[in-house]
Amino acid sequence: MTTFLHSQQLGEGEGRAGTGGYPLFEVRKITPCLHCQQPGTGEEEGTGQYPLLEKLLPEGYVHLVCSYEEVAPAQFRAHFKLQITSEDEAFKWLEYFQTSSGQTWRKSKTYPNCGRYNAYRVDLRCQHNTYPRPVVKKTKNMSCGATMYLVLKRNACSHNRKSRSGDPHIKDGYLLNVYLRYEHNHQLSSADAVRKRDISDETIAKLKTLFERGHSPSTALDVIKYDLQEGESPLYTAADRSICPDMYFCYRLYYKLFQKAYTAPSEGKMLLDLKDKIYQYNMVKGETCAKMEKTECGQAVIAICTPVMKRVHTKLRESGEIIFVDSSGYCESRNHRIFLLLAHSTVGGLPLGVLITTSESQSAITSGLRLLRTLLPSSSFFGREQPQVIMTDDCKALRQSLQAVFPGSRLLLCMFHQLQAVWRWLWSGHNSVAKEDRLQLLNSFKSLVYPNSTPLLTEQYNRCLADPVAIKYPKFLHYLFEVYRRHEEWAVCLHNEIPTRGQNTNSLVESAFRVGKEKVLHRLKPYNVTQLVDFVTTRMDAHYIHCLTDTTNNRVAFLHVNDVTDVDCEKIVQVDENHYVVPNATTALQYDVDIAIGCCTCSDGITGALCKHQSAVLNKFGHHESVPHVPTPQMRKLYHEIATGSDGFLSKASDCTNLNASPGPGTSAEALGEMLEQFSSSLKDKLHNDPQTFTAPICNFLGTYKKMNDSSLTSALHCFGKMSQVKSKNRQSSKMNGTAIGKRKGALKPGRPPKCPRKEHLY
Repeated sequence: MTTFLHSQQLGEGEGRAGTGGYPLFEVRKITPCLHCQQPGTGEEEGTGQYPLLEKLLPEGYVHLVCSYEEVAPAQFRAHFKLQITSEDEAFKWLEYFQTSSGQTWRKSKTYPNCGRYNAYRVDLRCQHNTYPRPVVKKTKNMSCGATMYLVLKRNACSHNRKSRSGDPHIKDGYLLNVYLRYEHNHQLSSADAVRKRDISDETIAKLKTLFERGHSPSTALDVIKYDLQEGESPLYTAADRSICPDMYFCYRLYYKLFQKAYTAPSEGKMLLDLKDKIYQYNMVKGETCAKMEKTECGQAVIAICTPVMKRVHTKLRESGEIIFVDSSGYCESRNHRIFLLLAHSTVGGLPLGVLITTSESQSAITSGLRLLRTLLPSSSFFGREQPQVIMTDDCKALRQSLQAVFPGSRLLLCMFHQLQAVWRWLWSGHNSVAKEDRLQLLNSFKSLVYPNSTPLLTEQYNRCLADPVAIKYPKFLHYLFEVYRRHEEWAVCLHNEIPTRGQNTNSLVESAFRVGKEKVLHRLKPYNVTQLVDFVTTRMDAHYIHCLTDTTNNRVAFLHVNDVTDVDCEKIVQVDENHYVVPNATTALQYDVDIAIGCCTCSDGITGALCKHQSAVLNKFGHHESVPHVPTPQMRKLYHEIATGSDGFLSKASDCTNLNASPGPGTSAEALGEMLEQFSSSLKDKLHNDPQTFTAPICNFLGTYKKMNDSSLTSALHCFGKMSQVKSKNRQSSKMNGTAIGKRKGALKPGRPPKCPRKEHLY
């Protein structure tokens, strides 16, 4: 027979050292009370007599059963005692009982003054027996009849003399009486029941640790779920709310913790905390990277230019050409406005500065921009001290502030925001535009955005004024006249002489805000502006450093090569080191490409955007150091300097060669060998990622290769891939057009629809 130990026999610190607080040695959980009932004949003492009760009780305790009665299937009533002498031990037993039984009990009645004989008493009820409000649609109330009473008897009277009670249980040390009425009217092991359990202390401690490491509520919950997948029975543990909490609890706990850390009793105290935060940040960085001041109107403005942002100013050429400015609200509980200045690069948008203001007034924005200029390095905006072009949305206060602080910059209006403004005007009921005419008027204005030249723009504007549908609405004609007065700010054909790099919308900074709210703020509202500044100076900087580091290590896929099927690559003429003449394959047109400045004479490349003619030059002659569109080794080295501030950059042999560059006759054998290794590695990756597509072609390729001699292999290598560049219309016989097959092909028109000359910006 297995021996058992009373709880009084366990020394302090013993009996709870095992996993989950349970002892490492075996202790019998149940024994029948000799004073109240006799054990069953023919059975071991306490074995098999109480099957329902034995499953629920925790390990490490001796439960002396005085009475036990099964009243229905899976329901019983029991009275048992434990050798527990204090209220804290009773609480601890209750916690273990809830864990072992998988049930949650609530207090229904307490007894502050327990009287002469009782030291402590509490009445408990099942959590599915609540007091729901009548307006609540969803409730967990099942009017469950299960109850439990805990009564702790006194073992000493006045003057610390022992109790003279005649109860033999008290003499043996069994002071805690448990009256359990286990009569639940609902399922206990279903997913709906366990998802309503209380969060355990271990889970709360794990969440707090994850929050301290920088996790958000959503990412912390993902970590917990991932850990559960590696444990035993992940399906059951993931359903248990005590182990795997719900998202609402994670958010409540997160805000509760940060409320304690960032709460300020008053606005004045919060400003003092903010000044102290900025001072500590500047001390850590060893330079002035953030400032705060109050305007004459009582508004607070904060300007931030981190060391990474300063290096973007001094090292990135695009920072002096065109920048993008936009603002966003609802990033913080008091709805402060945050303004972001971005520069265009092959990595995406890189920050040049951040403003945080208490309002969106012109005075606050102007003060913030002037404060930001005091933080910029001496060679800001790549030595220009102000950018050539600034693109914003149609915010009057922001544009006037930018014009006042950067008078030498040209302000452009985002084409997409202008189209959106016209759309809102047409769909507004105050302007009384018929529903069937709105789309036609919107298309008329769209025709003003995309003309290729100024004469075409003027001609199209006159057509809009003479449109019979537009004449029906004098309000629209007046609105169109007011918008057209600012056509130099949004008309694409008037931007050919300025370095917009093909960017005609403010989508770059809007995308940065979306990514920032997702990856920097984790879709959370900081508790106050102090925490918002903390996020900007830590998480935002870390996010952009990670992006630059991935590009430095060539870990990002760049789709920088456009379709060059319309370009005759064999007839490209190199005029000098940076100047190339690219002929068109179907027409007699020729385009001049200057690699040094990254421009082409076509409609797309004239503003500095990467066009197919520049891509053709890059494919044939390789990457050049000054190409701003392609992450060359020189560009990756630049991004490394921006991210880290150091000049050390570990170049690889693969930097010298690239699959996108066509090798010439003078290419070394080592470089050709490197290219062949990259080609082989690329085929292996394609076969691994998409075996269904590439298995049969690669088998045919290898089978043909084994049958070739050197002469046929040389001929095949010379012709490899050239047949795919021939136009289908040249391969197709003219006689086929008259057949039924040709007529069907002409009628069905398979494949993609023809490309439009220009596409509008869509989100």
